[in-house]
Formats: sequence, C-alpha cells, structure tokens
Amino acid sequence: MGRTLYLNGTNNHLVVTRDGPSVWVKSKERAGQRVPVRLLGRVIVIGNVRLDASAITLLAEHDVPVVFMTHGAEEVAMAIPYNHKLPTHYEEQKVLLECDEHIRRYEEWAQAKRTIIQTDMMKRLRRLAPARVRYGIGEGDYQSLLSDLKPKAEERWALVMGIITNLIRGVIMEQLLKADLDPHLGVLHRRHNFGLVLDLCHIMGAESDMQTLQFFRSAQPALHLTKGKDCWRITDKGMHDIIHRFENRRRTVHNMVENIIDELFELMRELRL
Repeated sequence: MGRTLYLNGTNNHLVVTRDGPSVWVKSKERAGQRVPVRLLGRVIVIGNVRLDASAITLLAEHDVPVVFMTHGAEEVAMAIPYNHKLPTHYEEQKVLLECDEHIRRYEEWAQAKRTIIQTDMMKRLRRLAPARVRYGIGEGDYQSLLSDLKPKAEERWALVMGIITNLIRGVIMEQLLKADLDPHLGVLHRRHNFGLVLDLCHIMGAESDMQTLQFFRSAQPALHLTKGKDCWRITDKGMHDIIHRFENRRRTVHNMVENIIDELFELMRELRL
C-alpha cells in the first residue's frame, strides 16, 4: 500500500516538478522536499498548485493516480496512466454486462456489500440492539438512521462528504489499476467515466458517511468551514482534520477495497461458467 502525497495549495504557492525518479515539492515558506515516486500510491491535489507536466507523466508511468479538487469540492478531475492496450481482465469484466441476468446478479451483489458496510457503520456509530442489525438493514432504514445523526446543514454536509469521497476514489483507483481492471467499465454507473470507481464508491458509501459524521462531531465550524460568495469552502485547518482522520482509516479503507475487488473477481468467474 503506497503513501498518499497531499498537495494543498491555498497560500503555499506550491510548485511540483520532476527530479529524476522523484517529484520535487517546494513552496514559498518551506525548503524543497524530494518524494520518490516508488513510495507513492496516489496524489491528492487541492486548490491552486503548479504541477509540472513531466511530474504528471512520471506519476502516470508508475501507475499513480492523481486526484484534483478545489476547497469547495465542486470541481473534480483525475489523471490516470494511458495505455492503448485493454486491461488484462477487460474480457472477463464484459461478462458483467453480457445479459440482464448477469446485471441483476451484479446489482444484488453490490447491494449486499453496501448493506454489510452500512450495518457495520451503524453498529459503531449508534448502539443499536444486536437483534435489529443481525441480518442487516434496508436502504430506507439506513437513510432514516443517518438523517437522525447528520447535521441539518445539507450544503456543508455535501462539501465535507465530497472531499472524503474524492479521497476514497483515489484509493479505489489505485487498487483497480493494480488489479488490471478497467476503471470505466461499471454496471451501476454504466457508460460513465470511471464507472467502476463510482460503483465501488456507492458500495462504500457508509464509510464516507461515517467519516463525515465524525468530522461534524469534532470540528469547530468557525475554524474548519468558511462561507464564500457562492458556497461553503473548507479551510486549511478543516482539510487537515479531514486528512488526518482519513489517514487513520486508510489501511481499513484499503482492505475494504481489496475485499470488494476479490469478491468481484469471484463473481466474474461464476458468471463465466
């Protein structure tokens, strides 16, 4: 599991260039830092950062996805390695869309995985009676329980949720590339860019919910969120809080993604029989 390089460019005037097999990160206030690409799993670029094209190429050569977003989480982009050849498991993946029965099986599998993660999250965040969650809960039950816990400020919730989801997407993309799966070939999000990434994000939605809830339970709104002209934005302190919490959960998130991908391979093998 590679490390995450966070590049937060609010007032730091960050400049990132290539330096042999490493990226060189320098800012106005700090001395430059060399980061070997072989140690990286993903790069998260937040706000205004000058990222040299050769640095992006170096990251792509080493299968390191780069996620770009603003402090308002309203603009998102992702750079991934380009290869004119199809991923190794592309033909196996196509079986998921081969017929309506296969699509139905995938949807049932995805919903079952989503429910398991939802149930686990609710057990930890709310002391439910064991009998109530022993066999899982329905989507409606989960959303009802979540609405009781989440703040009423939908705009601020969407902002923090969007940032956390983007961090999870970076982990998902890293693992899909390592598994040599096509990240665009989704079923729930068919014909969408990064369709399979979006599918796995949907399955892991409760993880985003949990970390967002934890943010609002611990955050100081005056320090972590600020109201701009058109929308709410996250401050540097707020971003640090989100990143710190995510890094504490990163190994768990990584293992969760690996488990989902392993089960996806099992499903593809079953459908090909």
